[in-house]
Amino acid sequence: MNRTPEAKKTSRQAAIGAPKSLDTYLDLIRGDPAEFRTVSRTVNPMNFDVTGLLAQLDRRGEYPAVQFNNPLNMHGEPSKFPILTNLWATRERCAEACGLPRSEAGSQLGARFAELVGRKREPVIVSEAPVHANVYQGEQADLWMLPAVRHFEMDLGAVLLMGLIARAPGENFYNITFTKTFPETPQKGGFTIHTPHMLRMTRAWERRGERCPVVNVLGHHPGFWLGTLNNTPWGDNEYATAGGFLQEPVRLVPSVTWGKDFLVPADAEIIIEGEIVPGERTIVNPFGDISRQYQAQQLAPYMEVTAITHRENAVLQDVFSGHRDHILLGSIAREGAIYNHVQQKFGNVVAVHMPFSACGRYTVYISIKKTEEGQAKQAALMALAQVPNLHVVVVVDEDIDVFNEEDVLWAVNFQVDPRRDVDLIKNVRAGSDPRGLGSSRLIIDATRPTHIAFPTRLRVPEEAIQRMKLEEWLDSIQEK
Repeated sequence: MNRTPEAKKTSRQAAIGAPKSLDTYLDLIRGDPAEFRTVSRTVNPMNFDVTGLLAQLDRRGEYPAVQFNNPLNMHGEPSKFPILTNLWATRERCAEACGLPRSEAGSQLGARFAELVGRKREPVIVSEAPVHANVYQGEQADLWMLPAVRHFEMDLGAVLLMGLIARAPGENFYNITFTKTFPETPQKGGFTIHTPHMLRMTRAWERRGERCPVVNVLGHHPGFWLGTLNNTPWGDNEYATAGGFLQEPVRLVPSVTWGKDFLVPADAEIIIEGEIVPGERTIVNPFGDISRQYQAQQLAPYMEVTAITHRENAVLQDVFSGHRDHILLGSIAREGAIYNHVQQKFGNVVAVHMPFSACGRYTVYISIKKTEEGQAKQAALMALAQVPNLHVVVVVDEDIDVFNEEDVLWAVNFQVDPRRDVDLIKNVRAGSDPRGLGSSRLIIDATRPTHIAFPTRLRVPEEAIQRMKLEEWLDSIQEK
């Protein structure tokens, strides 16, 4: 049953004091066509209807979150679950989702993320949860009742994106990472994992010859997700990290399948509970990933579904892979991680940016207040250590705007001596890097040399720029 207009609408007054959920966040942007749009016509997500519309918006430079209210499910039947996608396609929405002002969506955002990582809030356990309003087990736990999206023309098939939650044997902390689940049958789905902690956990269960409990969460407040994408150390309970970003504890409830032995988010939209079968593999990929290339077909683990639960009027969340929605979802957290790591060492970082030109993953621009030669290179090496899949690190001076790629490339062109300032670091490719590239990394010190006489970059005095206000000095345009 599809949402009625009354059910879709949430009163902001009624939401005051309510636990944060996807719906409480959407209430902030509903009614603003620049931020939130709906599609009422029936769409077939298996036939690229969802990504076809998103690609049109992308070409027009428009990035609202889009909710498809009447999609077909994988059986080709009307689905009870609307699809929400493109939610993270602007930095302003990412800032707002974590309780930050939209005015801090630029250079400050990565640094603020770094602060929030340290403000953990321990989760709380509740006895009843919205996500358990509807429970399906056995053959009723049907993956194909979901409106999974096929994104690109060469994809293996429809895919469920969003987060996978797991726990290592004998440990009491949870890891949350974004994965791809391919619903091969109504009760079975192969998936791919590219993060070290999740791989470590699932492999530990496999070495024991035991089934690994996992949970797919297909929707939650955007702050919950942004809190799980930081490069935190092994042993970090990502439920607590997510609570810091939500600015309230994540509410947990015992799972349907394992009870108190595995806790799941009480305020999620849809949860798939399942177990990874040790030693067994199935075919996954190709899939168009963050690099805007297809990941090659491979054999990967699969899970057998044990239960599906969802809240009333649940929405299935998706990510527009390889586009701004996907890029910003992870790049801002990585900007914060690099900022935090380098700042702790030198204390002179101005800003960090991972540009769209490298899909927000493979290149980083760092501006610093350089106090001595060699400092830029050290900062670059620390960035590579913090984010292993980086391909290029460019370090510039504080007067270069790392969010203006022309500015950064000016510094590369006019302040770099290739023999001295460019370094090739070999044999450091991350094992989870899906790109068809080698294992080398490039460091560019594009800061102004201080050991020799060097031309000064021209600039108009900042006082003059501030004094000559456009609205006061430009003549008004006369209407013809």
